[in-house]
Amino acid sequence: MAERGGGPAAPFVAVRGLNVHFRRSRKAGESVRAVDGVDLDIFTGETLCLVGESGSGKTTLVRAIGHLAPITSGSVRLGDVDAAQLPRKELRSMRRRVQYVFQDPFESFDRRQSIFSIVSQPLRVHKLASSRAELESKVYEALEECGLDPPGEFAKLYPHQLSGGQRQRVSIAAAVVLRPELLIADEPVSMLDVSVRSDILSLFVRLKESHRMTLLFVTHDLSVAWEIADRIAVMYLGKVVEEGTADQVIGRPANPYTHALVTAIPVPDPHAAAPPPGVKGDIGDIVGIPAGCRFHPRCPYALDRCSQTAPPLAEVGEGHRSACIRNEELELAPPHRLVAGTAG
Repeated sequence: MAERGGGPAAPFVAVRGLNVHFRRSRKAGESVRAVDGVDLDIFTGETLCLVGESGSGKTTLVRAIGHLAPITSGSVRLGDVDAAQLPRKELRSMRRRVQYVFQDPFESFDRRQSIFSIVSQPLRVHKLASSRAELESKVYEALEECGLDPPGEFAKLYPHQLSGGQRQRVSIAAAVVLRPELLIADEPVSMLDVSVRSDILSLFVRLKESHRMTLLFVTHDLSVAWEIADRIAVMYLGKVVEEGTADQVIGRPANPYTHALVTAIPVPDPHAAAPPPGVKGDIGDIVGIPAGCRFHPRCPYALDRCSQTAPPLAEVGEGHRSACIRNEELELAPPHRLVAGTAG
């Protein structure tokens, strides 16, 4: 962790006690606890990957950070601003600092608009171009740095005339054209061909470095997180259950859930040893969250007391935290074969 003035640097984004709960219906009293008491720090200039199975609350959490999802309680501080408390009229200036790249660009675009209109719209909304020439210059620069060259030709096209990878590049261009401080990418490569994914991931890393942005990257694929993350936070049923550097979380997972995710990474080696048995069942219904540790019904290491005590995130190493009441006694085999296969 970077240090400033002899102490640890303050996080750029500080999430504290964040809750996002939804009513199932007007009549039902039961709430869906999509995000349930999350604490999370994101530091300036880093890439934090948020991982977990579908239904774990990743998308709801990152939408709440940018105030795209209603916050039930808690705080989301961007620098010295609490986004959870901002009045509506001040949200626009905050949202210029935080931009999103979504999973499916085709669904997030107005298909009747040209690529020029799509990329220029953020500039128009925030009044960041004083003339048509300046508007064109900024749009073409964004398209070119996202690999859409010649930009003048791509600007004339419409979304249906582009490939999936090209549409995602347009989505990235529309986000970075504002030069945001925080870029949030929600499963941006999951719908792309394998041959395109590596190029898009490299583009994110290059843009983050060249524009000195902070990147919050959501993925269910730990091999993607291993490739680009400085730190990783693992979510399960609305909670963060492990957090640390990529080497710590993937190379030496402390939480049984993370260990199961890492073990499930396929290794392209026919001679590799078979992985140990996986976890039981699926993530289940977020409405019926079990008492105690949320993972205990599926955990191969669960004890009777796991159903009675909800474990907090606790230190298991420098900058490495895990939410498991067996942190002190449980020794999980380091999945060296998986890390080697993933990195290679």
